[in-house]
Amino acid sequence: MLTEIKLKSIKPKDKQYKIPDRDGLYIAVSKAGTLSFRYDYRINGQRETS
Repeated sequence: MLTEIKLKSIKPKDKQYKIPDRDGLYIAVSKAGTLSFRYDYRINGQRETS
């Protein structure tokens, strides 16, 4: 589970990486340290991300 403490402790790395939460929700962390909330879901078997 992503908590406020966990979000504040996230540091950037050399490559973009993901930190999963649950049910398709995750945080994408860029090389610059930008945090983006992303959500993966499926429609008719096709994977989509919003």
